[in-house]
Amino acid sequence: GDVIILDKLCHASLIDGARLSGATLRVFPHNDIGKLESHLQWAEKEVASANGRILVVTESVFSMDGDRAPLAEIVALKERHGAWLLLDEAHAFGVIGPQGSGLAAELGWDDGRIDLQMGTFSKAAGLSGGYLCARRAVTDLLINRARSFIYSTAPTPALAVAAMESIALISGEEGERRRERLWQSVRLVAEAIGVTAGSAILPIILGSNEATLEASEALKENGFLIPAIRYPTVPKGQARLRVTLSAAHQAEDVACLTEAVRPFLTGSPGE
Repeated sequence: GDVIILDKLCHASLIDGARLSGATLRVFPHNDIGKLESHLQWAEKEVASANGRILVVTESVFSMDGDRAPLAEIVALKERHGAWLLLDEAHAFGVIGPQGSGLAAELGWDDGRIDLQMGTFSKAAGLSGGYLCARRAVTDLLINRARSFIYSTAPTPALAVAAMESIALISGEEGERRRERLWQSVRLVAEAIGVTAGSAILPIILGSNEATLEASEALKENGFLIPAIRYPTVPKGQARLRVTLSAAHQAEDVACLTEAVRPFLTGSPGE
């Protein structure tokens, strides 16, 4: 049969979709290219005798750490082992790449090397729903055979038009101006809290659930809505404040934020 290989930190919706498929599942440690290759070597032998296919699933930007997938290495591996790649651009669409079109486009791989590229309109686009880009034969198959699509209510015409307008804004001059402002804020906050500026998601890992909840509440009282993320959303001992920046944040907001979080940057992970 078929084999699906997922990054351990893939969103729950990707994992549940993989389970629904009936394929054999394998999970590799987050961004661990060596383990991914081991799974691919095993899967090649597995599907060769069963006339199946291999699908690698990852996210371009991960939702809780804000880090990026090593896409160059993943694409090279999937091509070497004859696998397909599904890339979830949920947290990259709108903020990364030319015209906000995602990490694959930023790397110059919007030429079909990504077999299935999906994303959501619930983040940068400010709506609901999502999209999937693939070859016509693949999308036709999904439209006609995917039960979770067939037996779901279609988006309303109003939502479709709103999505088109949002995409036009994101890909136009106004979108470029907003991205430039967003990334200025990201770089400033990332430097202040000591993390890599890879996306608009910047975690402050405090470790203790109690300390993280207290910090989140204190920040809320000061006018900053920064959620406390705890187990099981993240591993035990990795509770964190999840800072998410927007192009709507002004320079004054960013300056106040960096001062507000400063007292919590000396906490040491561990529960």
